Amino acid sequence: MKSFALAASTALASATLWMTPAFAQDAAPQTAQPDYGSDIIVTATRRETTLQSTPIAVSAFGQAQLDRQQVKDVTDLARFVPSLQFNQQGDQSAVLLTLRGIGNDSAYTEVADPEVAIYVDGIYSPRAQGASVLMYDMERVEVLRGPQGTLFGRNATVGALSLISAKPKLGEFGGNVEVVAGNYDRLGVRGAINIPVTDTLAFRVAFVTDRHDGYADFQPAPDVPGINRSAFITTGKKYYAADQQSGRVSMLWQPSERFSWNLSAEGFLDNGAPVIGLLQTPRPGTKRWSTLSDTAPDTDRYSVAVRSTMNYDVTDGIQLSYIAGWSRIGGSTQTDADAGALPPTGQVDADGNDLPLGAFGENRTLSSRYDFQSHEVQLKSTGEQAIDWILGAYYSHEKNRIRFDIDQRNGYRDGTFSWAGSFIQANRQIDSRAVFGQAVWHVSDALRVTGGLRYTSDKKEDIGGRNVTFSGCPATLPADACQGGIFGAYPNATADELAALLPGFSISSNDVKGKWDKLTYLARVDADLAEDVLGYASISTGFKSGNIQDNAGLTDPETLTNYEVGLKSRFLDRRVTLNLAAYYSDFKGYQVNQAVTFRDDAGNVVRSQMITQNAKGAKAYGLEAEMVANLTDSDRLQFSGTLQKTKLEELESVDGRLYDGGKLSSIAQLKGNELAHAPRFSATLSYEHDFELASGAKITPRFTTHYETKSWLSYFNGDANPFVNPNDPADNMPNRGTNGTDWDRQKAYFRSDASIRFASPDQKYSVEAFVQNIENGKIRTGAGSFGAPRYDPVFLSNLQPPRTWGVRARANF
Repeated sequence: MKSFALAASTALASATLWMTPAFAQDAAPQTAQPDYGSDIIVTATRRETTLQSTPIAVSAFGQAQLDRQQVKDVTDLARFVPSLQFNQQGDQSAVLLTLRGIGNDSAYTEVADPEVAIYVDGIYSPRAQGASVLMYDMERVEVLRGPQGTLFGRNATVGALSLISAKPKLGEFGGNVEVVAGNYDRLGVRGAINIPVTDTLAFRVAFVTDRHDGYADFQPAPDVPGINRSAFITTGKKYYAADQQSGRVSMLWQPSERFSWNLSAEGFLDNGAPVIGLLQTPRPGTKRWSTLSDTAPDTDRYSVAVRSTMNYDVTDGIQLSYIAGWSRIGGSTQTDADAGALPPTGQVDADGNDLPLGAFGENRTLSSRYDFQSHEVQLKSTGEQAIDWILGAYYSHEKNRIRFDIDQRNGYRDGTFSWAGSFIQANRQIDSRAVFGQAVWHVSDALRVTGGLRYTSDKKEDIGGRNVTFSGCPATLPADACQGGIFGAYPNATADELAALLPGFSISSNDVKGKWDKLTYLARVDADLAEDVLGYASISTGFKSGNIQDNAGLTDPETLTNYEVGLKSRFLDRRVTLNLAAYYSDFKGYQVNQAVTFRDDAGNVVRSQMITQNAKGAKAYGLEAEMVANLTDSDRLQFSGTLQKTKLEELESVDGRLYDGGKLSSIAQLKGNELAHAPRFSATLSYEHDFELASGAKITPRFTTHYETKSWLSYFNGDANPFVNPNDPADNMPNRGTNGTDWDRQKAYFRSDASIRFASPDQKYSVEAFVQNIENGKIRTGAGSFGAPRYDPVFLSNLQPPRTWGVRARANF
């Protein structure tokens, strides 16, 4: 299969002179953001600077603002950050991020790494699962747009999401507690308490629980002769249910003015249910939010993490820091892979197989564990210097293991055997080493020049990875002796033991190793163009190392070069903050993962595997804007928006959702297609007004609406690119292109939220009522299909939540 390419657009319009920095507030700097009007402190440059003086495209939110915007996790945040989009993955319970049109919808297991790095308290989180996507008791959340290859490094190819938790405070006792309840039996509690122990020691304890019933109802079992109706799930936990709990204990020890130690331990448990693809066109008599399921949803996932930051002032102008972290993410999940797309008919074919063939699929992560540790040493200048500098060294190690089973049957769960496979990664390791340095030269009071370099060396290795898949029943055995499937059998068996216990199964190896290195750089100039006006221009690069494939192959690295200009400004007596950014990104070697199933001439499944391709090139460019306007002391308006364009230059690939990956005629040329999750225009507008009562209490209604133009849900852009192989007419597929494009495209939509909040005069307590997705819109985050190539594909999509409403009460003490 040829590598694909992404591609060329024309250069950035010459008129776009500015690129986006941040989502700011106003006036006096603070370390937290209690309200509009404060310019919060950020650490996007690995040192504390005010948001408006930071020459990077960065959006920043304090906990108070996250609360007002009903942001409880990273999916809610996407509406308020320019160019940020997300997708949801079912059987691994992962959130997949796309920024400026660049992302990877397969970066949820050891198979792939993301292009948008997630950091928690300065420590990289390699998997977008667990507590790393929750946002509770935050000091602030920063979203850095553009490559962060110098200071953040690995996998921050197009940006980074940095979560900074609230830290203990010396000499202060206080806390808060909040309860939320809503439809779908939602009930959640969260809170935090700060406990000073001595003048030099303090602790902070924070927790959150959130649960609600599933959005997708179970459809009745089909009433078809010959079908065992008890094989279908009609009661119990529903798909799209939530049941998450997390707790964090933090410590601050500051025995002297020169030394401080922040240490935290965090745990997370998820016993909810996976998301599942729902029929894009519901069958007559069924609801959109319903599924015909013969696999019960189950999620049992956990994460634990320990994070440590030590700072020591070597002199009055030099600080030494040691930042270390350890985390483990693991658990199990099972999900209905066919999503009830092809109901059983009760009929059999000439060979006695239940129809439709291959209509049942179950994906089961029997067990998984991702262990990660990282260590970083920084030496940097502090205080006012002619040159601000930072030097650092970094090391991380990740060890992953997983057993992932797939079962396929004809008709339904109790039907005749079709195919099965168990993918056992016993020991897949990733080592990353880096050294970096960056300096800012204050040429004058108004002009600064920044330069930075980072050298990264990554090594990946698969040790003992095996695929145990059905290859056909030996002639020495009767055919029915090889039709038991897997269904999570022998959970502790090795691959050799599993193959010996399952007749007709064979083993293939994934043993492979690869090593890649890269020097990334940053060059930037920024200047105070006028009072309260900052302009900047930069060239920066990002790097993501190569990839290991399930077929013991290797994929080349990917790199991105980004050209950006930006403007940060305040005007109208500092009541209005407007930040603009324009960027042009040249993406090389884009890694694209997709599952491809290979079949024989009779249509029987031979094998299924992940295929990773490298793009030859891609271009993305756009203009981002963020504004906060304090229209009066009681009226506040917020706006964020993006204009963007992405384009594939060249890509020859197979859409495994529609066509047989084993045939040359399945390869399509996708030149000119747009990238996934990249609407041409998206924007969010929020307005709120304070009604102050005679007592000093406030009633604040708030309204937010988000709009997006149409966007594609994969780089295939539907099924509209016919491909004919003139050298092999017998292998042509005359029906290519007949499935249209609507199934793989999210149409333009509005999504609106509203709330009204009552706050007591002393701000000690508040009560709020809210409704989200007022339109109850069908907003798809991904698209798939089931049934092809044997049958006409049935199209499915994961959806954002339907309309939800609730009440929240909060008390501070």
